[in-house]
Amino acid sequence: MTSTASAGPGLLRRAWRAVDRFLSGLRATFISQAISVIAITNEASYGAVDLTPEPKLVYAFKSQRDVAAWNVFSDASFGGLSQAAFQLSESEKTAVFSGTYSKEVLERSKLIRSGYCGINQVRPLPLNLRKYDFLDFRVRGDGNTYLANIRLDQLTGGDEEVWQATLKTSPGAWQDVRLDFRDFVFTFRGRLVTHYAPSSAGMPRHNIISFGLTMAASEEMPPEGEFSLELESVRAGAYQLSEAAAARKAYAGYFKFREGSEADEDMPRVQPPPISGPDDPRPPT
Repeated sequence: MTSTASAGPGLLRRAWRAVDRFLSGLRATFISQAISVIAITNEASYGAVDLTPEPKLVYAFKSQRDVAAWNVFSDASFGGLSQAAFQLSESEKTAVFSGTYSKEVLERSKLIRSGYCGINQVRPLPLNLRKYDFLDFRVRGDGNTYLANIRLDQLTGGDEEVWQATLKTSPGAWQDVRLDFRDFVFTFRGRLVTHYAPSSAGMPRHNIISFGLTMAASEEMPPEGEFSLELESVRAGAYQLSEAAAARKAYAGYFKFREGSEADEDMPRVQPPPISGPDDPRPPT
């Protein structure tokens, strides 16, 4: 009687282990089948080639019409002294964003800080770059660091919410500057929102409504000075993925990659300088 009673818990534990192994096998089979179904669905919906598409020309600057589609702004609209222009170059194969910045803040101005100029283009229809991983800027700069700005049709939809990444230039030399979409940070009124944490894939990019570039004078720069950035093109590109990375990309609907060193090896990038700011400058809702 005693031996039977003492054997009961052991038999029960072995039974539960057998059930757990059986259920684990079912879960593994289900997940494997689910991944296959999702991959097939994505392939049918978007096409297998969408996982590693060819580079896409987003902007070229070869005509007056290309340049006229962009707006120019500066702190002068708010009482500052900075000035900027965006013009087709003499070769008519590029455009030049240039001007003078000034950190001076006039007494009558409501500005707390000045010394910025920029260009942007508001698109009539959202641009879908969900298949791509980075932007390549073909530029000839002046050694200054600019900000690349992207606005999405999301959240409040206001122009105060911008995704930004630093674009460093070399003086006088043509260069290709690659900005990974994972290196864009979310800002509100020019300040970093550290509490807003996107997935490991980074910034969403299926509903882009505005692109822009900004020259913002840093504390290390002189009180005033000139700047010039010549632009040839902006292209979107995608990394060539291993089979494992392509499977993860398909399973995640292209962009929600899993965290970990393996994903980083599949998707190499160069980390730009960080943008500092307060924890969350947005007003409470």
